[in-house]
Amino acid sequence: MSPRSWLCTLALVGCAEPFTEAPDKEVDTGDQSGKDTDSDTEVQHTGTGGTGFETDTDTDTGWDETTDTDSDGILDTEEGRDDAGSRDSDLDGTEDYLDDDSDGDGIADIVEGAARGPDGSLPDTDGDGNPDYLDKDSDGDGISDLVEGAPGVPDTDGDGTADFRDLDTDDDGLTDELEGREDWDGDGLENWRDSYNDTNLGPLEFVAITTEFNSPIGIDFHESSKSVVLSVNYSTGDPEALETVLPDGSHATFSSLSGVTDEVKIATVRSGGSGGFTTGELFVGNGVDGQIVRISADGSTVTNPWHDLPGSSNGLMRGSLYIDRTGVWGGELIVATTDGEVWRVDNAGVAMSIADFPGTHFEGLCTVPDNPARFGPLAGTIIIGAENEGVLYSIATDGTSTRYRLGVAVEDIDIIVPTENFFGVNYGTSRLIGVLGEEFLPIAGDILLTQESVTSVGLFRLYWDGVDLLVMELAATTSSDTIGQWEHTTFADAGIVEVPD
Repeated sequence: MSPRSWLCTLALVGCAEPFTEAPDKEVDTGDQSGKDTDSDTEVQHTGTGGTGFETDTDTDTGWDETTDTDSDGILDTEEGRDDAGSRDSDLDGTEDYLDDDSDGDGIADIVEGAARGPDGSLPDTDGDGNPDYLDKDSDGDGISDLVEGAPGVPDTDGDGTADFRDLDTDDDGLTDELEGREDWDGDGLENWRDSYNDTNLGPLEFVAITTEFNSPIGIDFHESSKSVVLSVNYSTGDPEALETVLPDGSHATFSSLSGVTDEVKIATVRSGGSGGFTTGELFVGNGVDGQIVRISADGSTVTNPWHDLPGSSNGLMRGSLYIDRTGVWGGELIVATTDGEVWRVDNAGVAMSIADFPGTHFEGLCTVPDNPARFGPLAGTIIIGAENEGVLYSIATDGTSTRYRLGVAVEDIDIIVPTENFFGVNYGTSRLIGVLGEEFLPIAGDILLTQESVTSVGLFRLYWDGVDLLVMELAATTSSDTIGQWEHTTFADAGIVEVPD
């Protein structure tokens, strides 16, 4: 009998084909930890947790402290694997070191773990201590990665930052956290991915604040006291020029500033600026050529004048003072005068000329965020109203300008801030008039132009539709209070009696 037949008989098994011996597992020799010595995709692991055999998923040299089993760019040890066990963050039954998407947010670990810091740390976009590959909201904007990462890890605004790491996904100047997942303009696109508004705003309810004022002119939001500040007693400024209006409608003298003549318009400092000013500080003109007054946040210190523009015959600051909040202009005070001069003034009182249009009467000023998707050609510029010409000037950082005839004799300019209430000084009725901020939501982020003369409402929406700059006058409900002559308007995170916060 042949040796092969003898083996078949002894084993009592069929021997039609020669059998192949199963690969041996590695022998624990004490020096083979983490090595796949016979390429059978099993690696020996000897450690404090005991000796065993691990699957070598990516068929590399095996498991050790530098192993990345699932080849996602994140080491097994970083993914929670050690001698005592391993971690399954999304509880899907697959341990992180074997899971291509450890947090189950639809974005692969190889994407979320890319671009490590200089110290080799894994990306943690929102700095909450939870690396992106384990964070279901990597940028902390309140919109989950599962939403922002679909479809295909997009970069909506094409700025090189994926949506799940972008705090302003549509580059419209409004943060994703502020816009959220609502659809204010009702166009079927959620706010955070909607770069401009498609809707026409319905009639607004204009409510007169019951508190009465003596000849009010200017107004702005005073963040440090969560109230609004008005200039009153036009045109002498006596016995005081400024008053604070509190939520209960009461008002009191804001500072010792008095005796200032002409129209006193106000620019206050809000938080988040980059110019070094203190939140709540206040700037006004004083009715003297080229002079600017600075008042401390609590109203106790009045520097009059704080700055006198270089040269002579500069003109007055009549409604054209604004603290830049875009960063394009360094967070500085921007002023335009009634004789066509435009300046930027830093916290130290150093002024630099931006442009000069002799003989042009400027009123109303605003700096526009550098977001072309929202503002088109106005993005990153200063916009100023030339009331007597019916023209809006747009001035770029290099001093070049563009003029727009919009059919509005601009008196004041504001950015419509989401959820903030509208307050306007209606000089024609000597009243303060408000509108609940929620009524403006369909056009939040657009520009509001105020016209002194009123045939209907006297407030206009200026917006970019992706192709053109358009202007539309707003409408009032039939129950709205009487609207006379607008002077100065603002959006404020404050409430007053009939227009609660």
